[in-house]
Amino acid sequence: MDWLEKELAYIRSYKPYKRPDKVYDFYKLDSNENIVLEKRFIKAMALKSLRESDFREYPLEQFENLYKKLADYTNLSIRNIGVGSGSDQIMDLLLSTIGKERSVITLNPTFSYFIDRCNLHKILTKQVDLSNLDNSFDVEFFIKKAKEYDIIYIASPNNPTGNQFKLEEILNIIESLKHKLIIIDEAYVEFAEYNLSNIVTKYNNVIIMRTFSKAFGLAGARIGYILTNEELAEAFNQYIQLPYPLSSFSMQLAIEALVNIHLVKRSIQMIKKERSKIFERLNKMNQIKIFESHSNFFFFQTFDHFEKIKNSMVNEKILIKSFGNLGNYQGAMRITIGNTEMNDKIISIFEKSYNK
Repeated sequence: MDWLEKELAYIRSYKPYKRPDKVYDFYKLDSNENIVLEKRFIKAMALKSLRESDFREYPLEQFENLYKKLADYTNLSIRNIGVGSGSDQIMDLLLSTIGKERSVITLNPTFSYFIDRCNLHKILTKQVDLSNLDNSFDVEFFIKKAKEYDIIYIASPNNPTGNQFKLEEILNIIESLKHKLIIIDEAYVEFAEYNLSNIVTKYNNVIIMRTFSKAFGLAGARIGYILTNEELAEAFNQYIQLPYPLSSFSMQLAIEALVNIHLVKRSIQMIKKERSKIFERLNKMNQIKIFESHSNFFFFQTFDHFEKIKNSMVNEKILIKSFGNLGNYQGAMRITIGNTEMNDKIISIFEKSYNK
């Protein structure tokens, strides 16, 4: 089967996503999970979800309950919502169905998994570079180029740079490209300045992706959802998505998290407070460049100090995301905002490195 051998060769030609090894006794600040939320809170929700789930049956009631809770949370109708096994799965479904034989324009750098899946599905992809001075981009140039492509993907806030682009810029893109499919990835939106949920009833070409993996502290449960107009939501739920994309347990966990949203919001406020502290301290340093963040992580340029800082983190048993040179950025790295103890240790490592 020559065609199969060719397909497998094509698939293998791209670097696959490699799950990180489990490392014990390290501060895990490489994946942007909400580790400020207490583990006992998550465990209590999990135990309650177990008690209230009957795994002999397919999940039916949980779907209805989850949709209602998400509608309340987003101030939308249940007809504007779709759910999936993490926003990664939703992203892949959209690219392999709606995005098939289409073209995409996005920014550089952005969420690498999105680019990987575009490559896998043979979707022509164009990336417009961000400025390494302030993570901005030429919006008018982007709009002009986007008219040549079918799909626009923007992460808001952006990963890995952490910034949220100006609201008026994103609205300009949406208003200027009404005949294109626009995917807005709001994985980190709970930490940001604004969200775009209110626009999905105004435009018929916008899909917003969300996740419970970040602010809600449920990365292991694999829960994602989309917000979009009723026609797209119906197409996604009835034809594109699997009949049972989430387990009873995962959906009940999501419901419990939404019921206890006040505890989630409290952790978000703590992260924002720590975020301000870290930025204030490290922005004073000339040897590195820390970018202002609207998410639960920081993005740095470390220039010629990349290896030195990376080794210092390893020696202090801290896991971070080390990119090296990335797009226009030199010595790029990303660090999750943890609890006060973790964050103080990060600050100490940077300050000790340059006060010797």
